[in-house]
Amino acid sequence: MDSIRIKNLHCLADTGVIPLRGINILVGANSSGKSSFLRVFPLLKQGLNTNKRGPLLWLSEDVDFGDFKTAIRKGEKSMMFEFTDKSLIDGVKFSLGFNIVVDGANNDFIDYIQYCFEDQKIGVKINSKGEVERISINGEDFQVTDVVVVENKISLLHSFYNKQVVEQNSHIRISPYYNNSAETQILQKIDDLLEHKLKPNTVNLIRERISYRSISKKEFLLVLQSLNRPVKWHNLVKDWTEENSDFLELNNLDLLSKAFLLIEEAGMSLAKSLMEVNYIGPVRATAERYYRRQNLALNVIDSRGINLPMFVNDLSEIEKKDLKEWMLEYFGFYLVTDYSGGHIAISLVNERNGEKTNLADSGFGFSQIMPILVMLWTLTKRKTLRRRRPLYSDNKILYCVIEQPELHLHPGFQAQLADMFISAVNVAKMNGIQLKLILETHSEAIINRIGRRISEKKLDFSKDDVTVALFNKQLNENGTNVTLAHFDDDGILDNWPIGFFNAD
Repeated sequence: MDSIRIKNLHCLADTGVIPLRGINILVGANSSGKSSFLRVFPLLKQGLNTNKRGPLLWLSEDVDFGDFKTAIRKGEKSMMFEFTDKSLIDGVKFSLGFNIVVDGANNDFIDYIQYCFEDQKIGVKINSKGEVERISINGEDFQVTDVVVVENKISLLHSFYNKQVVEQNSHIRISPYYNNSAETQILQKIDDLLEHKLKPNTVNLIRERISYRSISKKEFLLVLQSLNRPVKWHNLVKDWTEENSDFLELNNLDLLSKAFLLIEEAGMSLAKSLMEVNYIGPVRATAERYYRRQNLALNVIDSRGINLPMFVNDLSEIEKKDLKEWMLEYFGFYLVTDYSGGHIAISLVNERNGEKTNLADSGFGFSQIMPILVMLWTLTKRKTLRRRRPLYSDNKILYCVIEQPELHLHPGFQAQLADMFISAVNVAKMNGIQLKLILETHSEAIINRIGRRISEKKLDFSKDDVTVALFNKQLNENGTNVTLAHFDDDGILDNWPIGFFNAD
C-alpha cells in the first residue's frame, strides 16, 4: 500500500490521503482517532480467509471495533476506505475504494466500489441483495442486470459472477464474471466503424489484438493505431485523438468487458498486501517467571508478545546469535532462555557485567519492549541469515503496526528505540524488503531522535522516508482533523503546532 484514506470511522470524518513510507508516526491527544486509524490495518487483515457475514470481521483477538453500528461515526450512514497500491500482474499503480453501509436488517455490506488506474475510472453500485445495479466507466453509466456478488474469503472484496450460473451451480466452482454483452458491443462497434465491409473473423482478429490488458487511454489509442492490417482499419484510426468520440466509446466498452475481473484483481492485490501486516498492541503481556512449552511451530510474535519465550527458545543457534547482536547494538542487553522440565524461563543478560536476570524480575518496560525488538528482527533479518544476496528480488512490502512503542520506557531508551526503527527500515531495504512501520506514539524523544538522524545525514535515511500525521480533535461535531507535518533537510518539523507537548 502506498497510501490510505478513511472516512467516518469513529471520530475520523475524513483523514485525507495519508502516504505510507518507511516510518509513519501518528501523534495527537488521547481519543483523537490515532488508535482507530492504526487498528484499521489489523482490522482489514483479520477478516481475510475467514467466514463472516459482512465485508469486515469487526471483532477478533487482535482488535475489537464491536460492529458496524458502533464503528461508524455518529450521524453518518456510510463508511469509506480507499487505498493506493500496485497490481499483482503489471505493477500498475491503482486506487481502490469502497463504501460500507447497513441494510434494514442491520447487516453491513459494500454498496459501492471505485477502482481507478492511470486515467481510467470504474464505479460499481451494489444493492443489499448483493446484485450489481449499475456500473460506471469513466463517467458513463451502463445497466448490468445479470451480475451477482459472491463471497471471496481470500480477498477483501467479493467476486462477481453471472447470476444464472450461480443459481444453477451453487456448489460448483465457477469463473469470475466476464461481460460478454460488452464484448458483443465491441465487435458490433468495430463492424460499424468498418461499414460492415469485413468478414466476422477479421473483426474478431482486431478485437483479439487489442484485448490483452486495460491500460491508459493514451496507451490504448497507441495499440489501436499500431495495427497496420487491415488497411481500412489503419486508415480509420491513424488520425484519432483521445477526444475522438468513437475512440472513447470503444475504450469504455473495452474496459466494461473486463471491469469486474480488474476489480477482483485489485482486491486480491490489496489482500496480498494486508496479509503482510504484523501488529503489536498497546499493552504487551506481563513477563512470567516460567512458561510451559507448547509444541507449536512459531513464525512470528503475536500481538501481545505472549508467545515470545517459546519463539526465542525455538530459534536455531545461528538465529539466537544474530538476535543477540541485534539487541546488543542498540540496548546493551540480550535475551536467553533456559528449558527444563517442560518449562521455559526467559532472562535478560547485561553486556557490561554479564548479569542474568529473569524477565519477571526486570523493570516492566523490558517486558513491553521485547516483543517489538524481536518482531523487528524477525521481519528484517531472520529469513536472510546465511544468504549472500537479498532475500527478495521484487521489493517485498511488510508492515509492522505498533501502538505506544515507548510504553514504560525511559526517554533515553525511547530515543534508542527510534534508532532501531531507522536501522530496521535500512536493514530491510538491503534485504529486498520495503518495511513500513506505522507507529502511534506520544513520545517526544522518538520524534526528536528521528529528526536528529535526518539532520546528521550519516544514514541511508532522509525526510522522504517519514510521514508524520497530526490528529487534531475538534471541539465541535466535525470530528478529528488530520494534517501532515514534514521534516526538512535539517530534521526540523514544519506545520508542527506550537506547544504540542506542553501541558497547557
